[in-house]
Amino acid sequence: MKIFTTTIRISLVSILLLMLTLPLFAQDDDWRSKEQVDTRFPYLKEKYEDTLNLDFEKVWESAIKCIEDINCMIITKNPRAGDDGLYRGTLQSDYCVFALGDTVLRNLKYYSVELPFIRGGIWENARFQYKFIIRELEEGGCYVRITGEISGKERLVTNKVHFWQSNGFKEYQMMERLKMECGLPHDFKENL
Repeated sequence: MKIFTTTIRISLVSILLLMLTLPLFAQDDDWRSKEQVDTRFPYLKEKYEDTLNLDFEKVWESAIKCIEDINCMIITKNPRAGDDGLYRGTLQSDYCVFALGDTVLRNLKYYSVELPFIRGGIWENARFQYKFIIRELEEGGCYVRITGEISGKERLVTNKVHFWQSNGFKEYQMMERLKMECGLPHDFKENL
């Protein structure tokens, strides 16, 4: 009988403790009120855009210089004036190789959200393509949007070039490089 009463007491104390701690867990676990942010990719955004308080010509020339500074070719350079007299243009780089040899896999993992898994695959190169959309605004200044695409050539299994989502770091750095070229405050880090 003594063992039975001890078991009942322990059970009652456990139930009481559980009832007291449940409200604490419920307050901390309000999943509907919190926005899910992936801390692994702090630079990942839908769009990389900014408004620069400079004229179109300055921003356009700075964007061209940014692509040339990373030793990349320009495949599309299309500035034009719209019907409203405001300039707009698109600037697209060629696929810029940023890693070859032994460093390819490490670089692709570093700059990717999710690297395509190819069992037994050997990555030959890592490439990135930038696209600038620059639009002069009526109130002055320019709207700039940068998009990027990461790709790599796998040579052993598929022998194809694969494309996937970047983690946003290269786009962020290119936007900061553009601000630096324009003479604006920036957060550009050269040796990353």
